[in-house]
Amino acid sequence: MMKECEIQIHTDIILKGTASFPEKSKGKLPLVVILHGSGPVDRNGNAKSMQMNAYKMLAEFFASHGVAVLRYDKRGVGESGGNYYETGMWDLVNDGEAAVKAAQLLPEVDPDRIFMLGHSEGCTLIPPINRRVDAAGIILLAGHADNVRTASEMQTKLLEEEVAAMKGFNGMLLRALKVHKTTASKQKKIFDEMMESDETVMKKGLTKINAKWAREHFQYEMEEDLTAIACPVLAITGKKDVQVNPEHVHLFAEKVHGPAEGYIVKEMNHLLRDQEEPVSMIKLKAIYKNCLTKPLSPEMLHLIRQWAEKYIL
Repeated sequence: MMKECEIQIHTDIILKGTASFPEKSKGKLPLVVILHGSGPVDRNGNAKSMQMNAYKMLAEFFASHGVAVLRYDKRGVGESGGNYYETGMWDLVNDGEAAVKAAQLLPEVDPDRIFMLGHSEGCTLIPPINRRVDAAGIILLAGHADNVRTASEMQTKLLEEEVAAMKGFNGMLLRALKVHKTTASKQKKIFDEMMESDETVMKKGLTKINAKWAREHFQYEMEEDLTAIACPVLAITGKKDVQVNPEHVHLFAEKVHGPAEGYIVKEMNHLLRDQEEPVSMIKLKAIYKNCLTKPLSPEMLHLIRQWAEKYIL
């Protein structure tokens, strides 16, 4: 059980969010700030196309162990101000910094025990945020220890390999249509156009592309900010995650200067759920739909609990 209250976070706009607290507590609480994955995601981890609810479930998990959580709607999403498509990576970094500072001011919270938890893109945002606010500890879930472009290109490469190895009529048809080759060439063309443009938002047909966000991510090199991290770090990614390279948990652990642990959870995917099906880029949408009703990966939660007992509780 947990108690919740609505909060406002002030940057150049107003972000709306939720602070969650254990039902019963003594003294000042440690608090975890959750940094979102990519896309138009709200405080619970939900987008119109996918009701993941993972961040609310994480808040409930932490509250059950005596830890407060702050989560918020990304700018331009839910009740927060701003325009999602005009938002750049550094806008998100500024928002994350403001969220940590807002957490430090909560009367129920120990300002020296503010932790950050990033999911997917949130793992990229945390190193530059931490240069400004100095977290007591960091949890990185399903992160990529490189810029966003390499993660996107990795996904396309996995699609190419899957189509090349696919058996039967479907494989023959996809290869004949050169689906895997055209996807890679279209991706490169769009990426190159974004890098050459100075537009904040680009349009491809009826599709809006947040070009400023992509450019800033593509230009960002994480290593210097990673090596500046001196607090405890926990990195966890699923073996069945096809959106980032699972082996990057070890890169995170190697590059930071604080005590670090990296784990690959055998059955977990990018949505932080266990996945029964084999990995597949082609069937990814159906796989994700099937796992949304599942709880968060028990092994992941066990690893977080073990780490929290050392550094948070």
